[in-house]
Amino acid sequence: MNFIKKSLLTLATLACGLSMSAQDAYDEEAQELGYKPYPYNFIQLQGGVGETFSNAKFSDLITPTASVAFGRFFTPSVGARLHVNGWQSKGGFKSISDTYKFNYINTNVDLMLNLTNLFSKKSHHFFNVILVGGVGLNYAWHNNDMDCLLQTKTPLEDTSNAWGKSKNRKDLLSHNLRAGVLLDFNVAKHWNVGLEVDFNSLDDRFNSKYRNSDDWMMTGQLSITYKFGLKDAPAAKPVVVVPVQQHAETQHVETAPVTTPTKPVVKEVKPLKEVIYYAINVSDPNNVEAVAKECANWAKENPSKKLYVTGYADKGTGTATINQRISESRAKKMVDALKSAGVIDSQIVSKGMGDKVQPFTANDDNRCVIIEGK
Repeated sequence: MNFIKKSLLTLATLACGLSMSAQDAYDEEAQELGYKPYPYNFIQLQGGVGETFSNAKFSDLITPTASVAFGRFFTPSVGARLHVNGWQSKGGFKSISDTYKFNYINTNVDLMLNLTNLFSKKSHHFFNVILVGGVGLNYAWHNNDMDCLLQTKTPLEDTSNAWGKSKNRKDLLSHNLRAGVLLDFNVAKHWNVGLEVDFNSLDDRFNSKYRNSDDWMMTGQLSITYKFGLKDAPAAKPVVVVPVQQHAETQHVETAPVTTPTKPVVKEVKPLKEVIYYAINVSDPNNVEAVAKECANWAKENPSKKLYVTGYADKGTGTATINQRISESRAKKMVDALKSAGVIDSQIVSKGMGDKVQPFTANDDNRCVIIEGK
């Protein structure tokens, strides 16, 4: 019981020390997902087996159990739930092979601490390790199996403390302290599945025997969780367009001396390179009219040259598939802007590189489109 109390105290201390600051740090992640992964409400159904640690063979005391819970995760790390568990349990004696059955229902208020999110900069993971701890009440009934057993068989150990000599024999109420762990898999936006193992410390009355020490019950259950109340992703930050001007001065080849035949003046092509930066998960260019017009003038002055439009995505967010799609979308919409400015199809070559190539050292700078004239 001291172990349970210490575990609950540690869990509560960690939870209280967590910051309840705004979710700005998760905005980019939410934009990639299309929704904020936290906070959310949930309904949880569980089913599995239970085991009461008593004076009998371990395998003889395994019983079915089921649970339903309603709760909420307030932040990526901290949640709470109202958890109702029950069905059937068993007890026994060392010297009697038979066991006796009884029913119970266990109602707990649990604190939940997501260790995966607590020690990660991200808030959305496929696999989560969640600590569970709480307090509640346990009610046992239909426990006259023990009386029937003792009428036909007498255990060698002392039974003078068997909880059956008072009028409260049929209805037993006790406290419950819980500590456990939930291994949770985030399989879809609204659905999680998992495995939860809990250790419960109950009053000695729980199994109808009184030995002046708390009883222990372990449960192992598979769970399915439905999440609701998820919020939409925050609005994307405005696109910042930073054109990079890298135009060399026009150079002319000097003509030969008058004594030689006059050579025509050769005008070198001015190099052109423009970089348009984007916010995360955004592919629509913004405020690029000036850049598009400049590119159109260059194309007009150099009809034999082409504009190469290449879209990129940063490797630090999203997946390779998502990043390839958004880089292609950025390149296509930039091409549309160039055409609107007067550039003809035959002078445009475009492609999306996804995150396979990162032209810049800073991760966020790779959410861009680069236009090169050559």
